Amino acid sequence: MFLHPCLKDGLREYIVLALHEGLPNGYTLVTPARGWALERRLRQFAQDSSNQRTLQSLVYIHGHRSGMRAPLPVDEVVRQAALLLDSGVLRLAQAPPREASVSPSFSVPQPACVPVPVEEPVWLRLQVVDDTTDVPIAGIQLRIQLDDQSEHQARTDSEGRIDLKGVPKGGADVLPDLEGATLDNTLALVRTGGPWSQQKPAKRGQAARVASAPRFLARVTQHRVIDGETLESVAEMYGLTVEELTRFNWNTTDAADIERHLILDVGCTRRGSRGQYVFTREDDPGILYVPRPEAVSRLPVEHSHILRVKRVPEPRHFLFSL
Repeated sequence: MFLHPCLKDGLREYIVLALHEGLPNGYTLVTPARGWALERRLRQFAQDSSNQRTLQSLVYIHGHRSGMRAPLPVDEVVRQAALLLDSGVLRLAQAPPREASVSPSFSVPQPACVPVPVEEPVWLRLQVVDDTTDVPIAGIQLRIQLDDQSEHQARTDSEGRIDLKGVPKGGADVLPDLEGATLDNTLALVRTGGPWSQQKPAKRGQAARVASAPRFLARVTQHRVIDGETLESVAEMYGLTVEELTRFNWNTTDAADIERHLILDVGCTRRGSRGQYVFTREDDPGILYVPRPEAVSRLPVEHSHILRVKRVPEPRHFLFSL
């Protein structure tokens, strides 16, 4: 491989060839200007000290003063170099453009690629226990909404636990899910215990059996009936339908079953003008149970949380004699 004298002009690069030297692959011969225009161009090259030394070397080797090594003024170097190019003793060839991946020496260095750390999966653990006995409660149906607005339907296992893995960072909301809830399968939320480490664990050997049907969490309101109220008016007061109210209290929507429960469980004794039972203050016990949504908000992930619950008081039957 032959090394040729080189002239640089910014990003462009040229080599100087003698008359007998062949043109390297990829290089393009340049037809220079003539006379004073050529001298002016070479004078621009000579403003760079490296180019100036190259031109001076060419003049010493190929010029009429080739035997001398005395320093020449820049103007004389430029004039003689122009004569050599103008006469064809020397030729100028432009180098091929550099590869796009090669950055100019004066470019701003690119920042090094920093590997993105692989994040460990984020988790959330819940446990539902009886607030009095610490016995885990199985089969509790929960709807859990995460910070990315995704929702998960889950049910507590035999240890009263729900484990979610690969959840987004942030918090979780336990939302009400009362579809299918009745007084028999609903538990009332008492409080949350916060992180697992701050809560008394469930007693050993008391793991609950998984319920075949789901159970629910809700805030159960005891409504004491007053004069003139009906099932329709009480349901409307709480934003429920009559069917939702009767299904929650007695797990039925059958008219005959409802009348029987109104007599035995609420203590109704009076009928209205249309033959339906009407509540009075004298009804004993005079209680209807109303389910209200119960949400637990902003439980932090990567923690274990305990939800402490209690059983809804069983309605006592109205006793009467015929």
